[in-house]
This record gives sequence, structure tokens and C-alpha cells, in this order.
Amino acid sequence: KGNADLNHPKIVSVIGTRDATIHGKATCEKFISQLADLDVLVISGLAYGIDICAHKAALQNGLQTIGVMAHGLDKIYPATHRNTAEKMIKQGGLLTDFMSQTTPDRENFPKRNRIVAGMTDAVVVIESKKGGGSLITSGIANSYNRDVFAFPGRVTDEESEGCNQLIKSHKAALIESAKDLTYIMGWEKETE
Repeated sequence: KGNADLNHPKIVSVIGTRDATIHGKATCEKFISQLADLDVLVISGLAYGIDICAHKAALQNGLQTIGVMAHGLDKIYPATHRNTAEKMIKQGGLLTDFMSQTTPDRENFPKRNRIVAGMTDAVVVIESKKGGGSLITSGIANSYNRDVFAFPGRVTDEESEGCNQLIKSHKAALIESAKDLTYIMGWEKETE
């Protein structure tokens, strides 16, 4: 459902923990706002935490955003994200490979992560626990030869363990802002 260009020239998946901290949400909002001038398509999973924060920030900054769902198009899960999902249909869309009446069962979420990883040019992880679903998505993205980036966190923060591990194991490049991403991806705007 929606009007997004699935062949958009610049696509970024923004993912992270469902238990996002205030700092993680602020990082997400700032990062997306820094991408606004580049007309980037933002993809995420419509889940709690960083996912919904990324979708809302994209909408607020005039960017198209696609929510990849782990169930059929006949429902919105979680239901509290219905208003955002309805806005996304007009400014992006909702996507799934599950048939209608498929319920959002636990095992469907890792399955949908392959779409989040496969549709994108770059995956950006903002806050991830050591065993978070973001690590599944970033692993799939690495196997698809997609660029993976992670925002570092304090070594004492449980919500940053996954990001720090991705960086430490060279499975993600460390970024501190959208400027780092755009430089590495070659998306910098030409100055006149």
C-alpha cells in the first residue's frame, strides 16, 4: 500500500531496539532530519522504539518512509501505530510478503528483516541490545553486501551493546551523524 518509489536512488533502513532510550530517539530524530535535504527513502519495521521513531521523523521531515510488516496488510501491529501507518500510506507505504490474515507471530519478525536489509543501500543501527533483532537485520545486510553503519554508545549501556559489537567486529562502520553516512555512500550534495 502506498505511493513510494521502490527503486528510489537513495534508500536507508533505520533500525534499533524496541526499548529505545531518550538519547536513542533523539539520535534517530536528528539523524533523519540531517537526511532531509537528500530526499532519502527511509525504511524500518513499524515496531516500537527506533523503528516508529524513524518513520515519524521521516514524515516530519518530508521524506517518504516504508514500514515493512511481519503480518498481512489487513492489520496494523502494533495497533498504536495506526495513525502513523495511515500517514505513511500517503507519504511512502506499507510493505509485506505475508498474506492477509497472517498474524504478527514472533517468528515472522526475523523473516521480514530480510526485506528491510534487501531493499536498502545502507542499514543504520541506532541502539541495539546484544541479542536484538537489529543484529539479525545487519547480519543479513552484510550477507547481501549492503553497507551497515552503527551509532556507538557507552560501554556500560545495555542498549548499546549490539551497536558497539557490530563496530568492534567490523560488521558496521561507526557513524556519528548523517554527514558520515553521506560521505561514505558518496551522497554528498555538490556545492555550487
